[in-house]
Amino acid sequence: MRSHGWYNLAPFSYDRERGVLRTHVAAPHPDPLPAGGEAHELTFRVRGGKLEARSEGLDSSRLRAIARRVFSLDLDFAAAARSFAAEPALAAALQGRGARMLRGPTVFEDAVKMLFTTNCSWAATRGMVTRLIELAGADGRAFPTPESVARLSVATIGKRVRCGYRAQALSDFAKRVASGKLDLSRWEGGALSSEDLRAAIVSERGFGPYAAEGLIRILGRHDFYALDSWTRQEYRRRYPGPARATDRSIARRYARFRKHRGLAFWLEMTDDWHE
Repeated sequence: MRSHGWYNLAPFSYDRERGVLRTHVAAPHPDPLPAGGEAHELTFRVRGGKLEARSEGLDSSRLRAIARRVFSLDLDFAAAARSFAAEPALAAALQGRGARMLRGPTVFEDAVKMLFTTNCSWAATRGMVTRLIELAGADGRAFPTPESVARLSVATIGKRVRCGYRAQALSDFAKRVASGKLDLSRWEGGALSSEDLRAAIVSERGFGPYAAEGLIRILGRHDFYALDSWTRQEYRRRYPGPARATDRSIARRYARFRKHRGLAFWLEMTDDWHE
């Protein structure tokens, strides 16, 4: 749940005391509008050691598919467990499900949220996401579909969402997805190598190395570090050294974990979240 900050971004809302996660998804519609439409609420909780997903508006097959994606239940970490076998702290974090990143119901939601984390504070990210949902989401509660966003002008996105340079990037991205020119299922499947996936994401306007690597982590691959100011500062807090050599130091320390190096880095930097 708290593997990273998505639980704290709309349309997710998390009642930690009751152990309930809520979100909303747009009802299927043949002709999505920029705003309006019907949103279905989804609730998740654990009962009797099992994950329970409920929604009055969705059929069980779609609800099950969304639950599997949101909680990364489709991912297999057996290889990572073998890689961390000699590292008790990492093995414990993995066993505690720290590697299963909370995801949105769709790749589009995850990608746009990652775009909105670039070059800004977390408060700014939350504001942009909330305003986009209010502007283009079904009932102003569900995360917008690519079609809904694609129908908005860049000027409208910039003025109403107040997302700066990201307005053009979001518009271009939504139009490419809505038109079918960009098939996001290729990002989530295993058709692309991690290097090719990173290159494909970086080729989209507004998605730099950090956004691409952060999204790749959410999608379940850990070949990269997704370094930003917070992770660099956290690393130097734990392992003091010159700031100019931070990235090289990180690469050396975690290289032994090979394709799980980014996961080892992330689990160590967030180990206090799992206690």
